[in-house]
Amino acid sequence: MQRINRILYAVLFLLCLIFIYFFGGKVPYMFFSVVVVLPLVSFAYILLIFLRFKFTQDTDKKFIMKGDRVNFLFSIHNEDLFFYPYMKVVFCGAETIFAQQFQSKSLSILPFKRKTFSFELECKYRGSYEIGIKSVEIEDLLGIFKLRYNVSEPKYINVYPRIIHLDRFKLDNSFISESYYSLNNQYEDMSSISDIRKYSYGDSIKKVHWKLSAKMNEIMVKNFQNTSETSAILILDLKSSKYSVEEKTIIEDKIVESIVSVIHFCLNNWIPVNLVYYKEKLVDIAAKNPLDFDEIYKVMSKISFNEKIDLKDIMDVYFNTNINKTNVILFTSNLGYELYDEIYKLRFSGYDVSLVYVSPEELTGEKNPEADSILSFLPEIDVTGYKININDDIKAVLEGNP
Repeated sequence: MQRINRILYAVLFLLCLIFIYFFGGKVPYMFFSVVVVLPLVSFAYILLIFLRFKFTQDTDKKFIMKGDRVNFLFSIHNEDLFFYPYMKVVFCGAETIFAQQFQSKSLSILPFKRKTFSFELECKYRGSYEIGIKSVEIEDLLGIFKLRYNVSEPKYINVYPRIIHLDRFKLDNSFISESYYSLNNQYEDMSSISDIRKYSYGDSIKKVHWKLSAKMNEIMVKNFQNTSETSAILILDLKSSKYSVEEKTIIEDKIVESIVSVIHFCLNNWIPVNLVYYKEKLVDIAAKNPLDFDEIYKVMSKISFNEKIDLKDIMDVYFNTNINKTNVILFTSNLGYELYDEIYKLRFSGYDVSLVYVSPEELTGEKNPEADSILSFLPEIDVTGYKININDDIKAVLEGNP
């Protein structure tokens, strides 16, 4: 449209010149002057609007969890005596799952007024998303000039993954983690009783076995199984996939929910964990107790799957540094024979290995015969394999028999 307006203006300018050439006089020159001056005035007008307009944007929630609905509000303000015509607001989010929810808005604003709009965002999946105003385009009355104000600092929202509370998860507790040996006498699994004895001074009242005490006519206390001998290394595959933005978002959401649920289970049972992934460099986050969960939870809400490094390469580098034998849990949606070979080597090096595989098949329709074959081989090398389909209940899969 702007191109057509410019062509029409050029034609009008040419006609004014022809009018002057053939007729001369005050009227043709007056028309010519108006045609010349009007675009200059029009440009000065939108330049003033460009310098004077103001906008605000915000969400009605600061903490957002998967499944929440969030209202995004934005306003364009006119604090001047003159009219703001032909403004267009362009939003971020074209490359996210919110692409269909953010449509460009065209508006005009009367003096001392403002226009306010609200978008309800359905946060179906965890992640860090760029939202809000990307740019404001201001067009002049003649339709031949356009100025664009680009927002230098886009607004982000962090959608946190759901925390799925697992009642159980298979871990080998025969390993003794030297790095956490000092915890051995401090933290106990309150669900596993190792023995019962008479009360001693300093015992917690929480340990009293009330029914047995009443029967024995003396105070008896429960000793619980120590869990600090168990530890786990969780390795997350952040390799980028070939799927669409929405498909990748759904797959990544399932992987993150799975690993967060296992980390939450471990830390709530005082089982130390190391979260390992490659993000420009090898990252190793150690956590020992429930108080450390929030840090990992925040990392998992923002982490992006855009690396080129294979999971097998991460394993090869990490376990070449003399890591103590312990539980190793792998989380990936990329499963092939090269990864299986690395799992095989790791298992027969003395590690207890589990694989959590999120299958994209239900979402993309692409079958992976290699993955199905590998999952069937895993029990033969004493590796626990969990296959989580997109529509599966994570809690049911991870707690049940894989």
